[in-house]
Amino acid sequence: MRKIYTSIDIGTDEVKAITVEEHHDKLNVLATASVKSKGVKKGLITDAGAITSSVKKALKTLENKLGTKVEQILAVVPSNNREINIATGEVSINTGDALIDGETVFNCLQKSLKRHVAKDYEVVSVMPIEYKIDGSKKVKNPLGLEGSKLEVKSVVVSVPKKNVYSVIGIFENIGVEVVDITISSIANYYAACDTELNKNVVSLIDIGKEKSVVSVFNKGILVKEQISSIGGDDIDEVIRFNFKTDENDSKRIKEEYGVASRKYADSDDNYKVINRLNQNIIIDQYMLAEMIEYKLVELLKNLKNDINGLTNREISNIIVTGATTSMLGFDALLQDTYGRKSQMLNINIIGIRNSKYSVSYGAIRYFIEKLKLRNTDYTMFIDEKVEEMLRARRKMGTGSALGKIFGKIFE
Repeated sequence: MRKIYTSIDIGTDEVKAITVEEHHDKLNVLATASVKSKGVKKGLITDAGAITSSVKKALKTLENKLGTKVEQILAVVPSNNREINIATGEVSINTGDALIDGETVFNCLQKSLKRHVAKDYEVVSVMPIEYKIDGSKKVKNPLGLEGSKLEVKSVVVSVPKKNVYSVIGIFENIGVEVVDITISSIANYYAACDTELNKNVVSLIDIGKEKSVVSVFNKGILVKEQISSIGGDDIDEVIRFNFKTDENDSKRIKEEYGVASRKYADSDDNYKVINRLNQNIIIDQYMLAEMIEYKLVELLKNLKNDINGLTNREISNIIVTGATTSMLGFDALLQDTYGRKSQMLNINIIGIRNSKYSVSYGAIRYFIEKLKLRNTDYTMFIDEKVEEMLRARRKMGTGSALGKIFGKIFE
């Protein structure tokens, strides 16, 4: 069975979609798509019709690349007003050989949800901290071990039902089944995590268009999260204020001409634009870089204060992601501001080197880890759909980029 998964992240600026195959414990990117979002404000859906159109475009692009229809997906839902609680649960081990199987683990986790989720909230994650077998033996993964009783201590993350159903409703209306959900902070962590990070206290900062999400993970478990009302648009506002440019020109200047640090600016490089006062202005890149750098340092310091407000534990790593981090010089500015503990979330995988796919990619990694804990195999693409992909590959020829990828994976 080919293990193939699709994930979609509905962001304020873009809808990002990705399809990957898990092959020998590695994820191979089959296709990606991104389109501009409409109808989303600070991560929340404000116009269902507008965002449905954006989602359809992203899916259509993805399906054209794959050569088959996407019918199941993993979805990322807004974490606004989320709740994080410690929960416990226990079950008897009723298997014939007294060995703990995936169903026993799942039932134990389900038990931990009782009394810890408000009636108007929906669970998006249950992250086990530790298991106990027969009241004494502590283990991280109980699968295959013997006993008569299994207990779990877990972190339960839940969000308002309206956050969940506003997203699920979009997909249901276009005939796509949502198989699982998560929130962006967990997805981002799973995009970045490795064995070393899972041993430490890690903070993750996702700088979005209109907001930033600051989260703290302890040994791979989400323990704190805060949403800040600062984001990449604050840089656009600085440009609008200083040069009297309109919204579109300000964004274009930032994306095409702006750099995050003066060290990367060229004072001989100029950008010409007519501002909203109908004035012809010339923007010097070095002067622009000074403005952007000042604003980014201010933004990063404010977000560092948010981290300090969330935890007094020593942070071993600060990982920063989001579209703003793609600006030239951001990595150097980050090191200057936060020191050597900080790093950008870099996904060095063919097909998604751009960090904008970190949430959709991480959602798939998180889903796979849950499947392993339940000892379950699953795919979103049955054999007939894989055959459709192969036929599409033959039509486009092995010379195309997608053809080469399929040629390696499906041989």
